[in-house]
Amino acid sequence: MISRYHLKCPGCEEVFIARLGVEPTSGTRFYLPCPHCRLPIRGSMSGTELENHRIDIECDVLNGSDPELPGTPVVTINPFVPSLYEADSFAPTGAFPTMTLVQILGDDVFTKFESERHTALEAGRAMWPHVRMLFQYYLQGNTQMFSRIAKQKFGLDWDPSTSHERTSVAYQALGTATTMITGSTGTTSERVIGRFSRKHTAAMNRHRDHLLAFRRRGQAAAALERDLFTELNRFVEQHESWEMGLLGRFVGPEEKVAFDELVLYRDEFSTVRDLYQHGFELACKCLWPLVAAQNTVKRGSPDDFGEDHPDSVPVKDRPRSLEKYDTLSNARKIAYVTQVPGWESFADLLNNRRRNTIGHATAHHDLQTGLVVSDHDPSGMTYLEFLSETLGVFEALSTLAQVFRASRVASSPEFGLSD
Repeated sequence: MISRYHLKCPGCEEVFIARLGVEPTSGTRFYLPCPHCRLPIRGSMSGTELENHRIDIECDVLNGSDPELPGTPVVTINPFVPSLYEADSFAPTGAFPTMTLVQILGDDVFTKFESERHTALEAGRAMWPHVRMLFQYYLQGNTQMFSRIAKQKFGLDWDPSTSHERTSVAYQALGTATTMITGSTGTTSERVIGRFSRKHTAAMNRHRDHLLAFRRRGQAAAALERDLFTELNRFVEQHESWEMGLLGRFVGPEEKVAFDELVLYRDEFSTVRDLYQHGFELACKCLWPLVAAQNTVKRGSPDDFGEDHPDSVPVKDRPRSLEKYDTLSNARKIAYVTQVPGWESFADLLNNRRRNTIGHATAHHDLQTGLVVSDHDPSGMTYLEFLSETLGVFEALSTLAQVFRASRVASSPEFGLSD
């Protein structure tokens, strides 16, 4: 829906008309540059129903029933779909939210995007609160309440009496929700988890050292497990600030050119960058199970890196154990994972070059161009690309949570293993 507002710039005090895209939201911050002096004027909207929807703009909002003066500038701003700033009708691409997506994506792709977006939003709003409750009881060790919530909210018809059973139930619920939020288009989680599971199972069956390494590390990983869940929860709680990153997975080279000419007028850069940076760092701490499984399958020990090292890792820094791998820079940790066939996707999900652009001290959201730029990368990226990178980090975290689950299951005290 498009609402029309007569606004007075708080800087130059000139009057203009803003066509503002409106959708149900629990809270969205946006901005609009004044067409006279280009001052960014901030605003926010909230309300999931029409009767409680509220819009606040940090300037004088004039009586919309007053006649429009000839020559009054009109601008179009949409916080939910990239828009054409100069549009003053429903005709050009970028002038109206739904038509913008249909015109650029086509009917079939638009329908699929809308379906995945709706599923993701509903999973965050309706399903995630139950997942959060279940996982919190799991982390607390409250077995009675864990079983009750598993049965009431997830239809479990048996009592998970052991630690590894509760771990499996908790992570399965977590994975179901995060998969719905990530969507199915352009995802690689299933392939990564599937290949890891086969390697991990084969390694456990043949090499006791592998199982003992996972047990030892799993026992010491309770704090990391809590951090992983906490970060995923932060992502979901702030989902509306980055959920349009899903659109990037439906955009090919031709569509990208069209979207690059439009701007997504969101004003939540600091919130989303914080999620991106913390998520990126945490994901890199959870890569070791992938490397351990590959080492054992190839060379018989999780600590044996052999001579199969990425070219980007200098000889003096090449690890000879998992403990040494833990000390590598994030870029080098990622390099070891992405050299394994089937796990190349981590080079895109955890793109270190993009990380340097977004995470650089000078990185900021240029409210004149709509680009995220830094001294490290002055050309920057569009805000939509920035949100897509954030979705990639969320996918990496949710994928690695299911990989990390293996170490927590292995550390179950019921197995009675010892070194």
